Amino acid sequence: MLVSMRRAQSDQHNTAPRAFPPVETPSSQEPKPLSRRARRESAHALATGGIKSIIVFLVALLVFGCGGYAAYSMIVNRSAPSLPIPGSAPGGSITIGLTSAPDSLDIRKQTGDAVSQALLGNVYETVTKRGEDNTAQPGIAKSWDVSDDGLSYTFHIADGITFSNGDQLNADDVVYSLQQTLQKQYVGYEDLTGLASVKATGSSTVVIKLSSPMPDLPWVLSGRAGIVYDETAKVNYMTGAIGSGPFLVESWKKGDPITLKANTTYWGTKAKIGTVTLRYYTDAGKAADDLKSGDIQAIMPTDVANANALKTQDNITVAQTDSTRKVVLGFNSSADSLFSDARVRQSARMAIDKNAIVQANGAAERLGGPIPKLDPGYEDLTGLYPLDQAKAKSLVSYFRLRTMKLVYPSSLGEQIGQTVKDNLAAAGIPVEVSMVDDATWQQTVVQDKQFDLTIYAMNDSHDAGDFVARDNFLQYTNAEVENLYAQTRAATTDDDYANRLKEYAHKLSEDSPADWLYVERPWVAYKSTVKGLPTAMVDCYLPLAGVTIE
Repeated sequence: MLVSMRRAQSDQHNTAPRAFPPVETPSSQEPKPLSRRARRESAHALATGGIKSIIVFLVALLVFGCGGYAAYSMIVNRSAPSLPIPGSAPGGSITIGLTSAPDSLDIRKQTGDAVSQALLGNVYETVTKRGEDNTAQPGIAKSWDVSDDGLSYTFHIADGITFSNGDQLNADDVVYSLQQTLQKQYVGYEDLTGLASVKATGSSTVVIKLSSPMPDLPWVLSGRAGIVYDETAKVNYMTGAIGSGPFLVESWKKGDPITLKANTTYWGTKAKIGTVTLRYYTDAGKAADDLKSGDIQAIMPTDVANANALKTQDNITVAQTDSTRKVVLGFNSSADSLFSDARVRQSARMAIDKNAIVQANGAAERLGGPIPKLDPGYEDLTGLYPLDQAKAKSLVSYFRLRTMKLVYPSSLGEQIGQTVKDNLAAAGIPVEVSMVDDATWQQTVVQDKQFDLTIYAMNDSHDAGDFVARDNFLQYTNAEVENLYAQTRAATTDDDYANRLKEYAHKLSEDSPADWLYVERPWVAYKSTVKGLPTAMVDCYLPLAGVTIE
């Protein structure tokens, strides 16, 4: 009741703007930023009326048989109830096969991409929306402005937004959500630590002040850090969800498929399909069989072998999608390492046959630098160090080389490690390979830094700065490159940001703290009658409101 009164008063401009206080930084934290990888791994720490009008309205509702939900909404939320309209739900249903099931639906605290893949953009919405080109688009905020110095953003909230329980969504909810995300350290909070203050100025405007320019703030607010929650929602987040999106979650328990129903009272463009079922598979072959039989209508993603087999089916479409997941060969650049010399790193890059690695993978594309096509600042840098094992061997002949220790997670497969070993041996660089489980890799490489080379995945977008972060486990340092990255963070326009990132990425790739082997391009398969499926980042973001079946 108090929250509803606060909202009503805010709408009438009778109270001071709700401000978000700065978050204190722990004294042990140094000013140089952590990498996105480290921040992500640590993220788990964590309309009024009089009484007479209400009585009259409730009596009318009881007469017509809709009293329970409406009464609760009117009295507790002091807003008009949002009741489903009979016959307004779209028809049709689709079942989609996925590979990674969430342990819970608590998108605030559940790490990993499974829960965001299922719920983000479907049930929960964000301040801005992420387009298929991985740029920030209008979402809950219909537009935004940025000050000339890049230190102040003003977001204009769209009118008429409601949560699926009928509660109105306004600027106060945005402030509340950012506050909760930071103070309770929800997943994604680390991307908001540059915020100095947040306040609602009226019911439809949010002003964010920054301690230093943050040129990718609109993009950050299109992810989990930008989810807008209902402050008064009564929901068990482990098994349910209340958001403002085009779908609702039916009852769910761990191990079951997730069923999404079209939200018939959705404030925006409504879902084109009535029901979406997300079914999780541990056996890729079983998923392919179910697609062929028609038991499911799509697999997102499928493996290479099944993708090739499904291409022979007349009624199934098989396609590659874009992603930002990169696989990298990293060099230990510590002062006592041979890879502290850029010439050794560059020689190793010339020795690696990236085309062969990509061809063997079957779901990848060459990448010559830290920025993939879906991120700002992309430039094709694959030509910087072309394959030339003879030249590589000549360059390293000046160094007394011992056997190099390559440590990498077994989840990346044996073949890639063997290829790297054979390629480097052809250039006169002997390598000993250790393929280990994820926990051992984390301890040996990230914590203890007992390695010469490592192969690893970078799962995030906008993470090119990880190579110059203070905690980068490759122990790479270069004052010129670090300064270039600092300049990217000082950019105040999108174009300036992209151009500075391009300059930084080019210099970084020239200096070669790593060899960027490839960016993943996962295969998806679906019945040819299915239209409107997403074509990018489907492993972490799967908005389905535009899906139809012909």
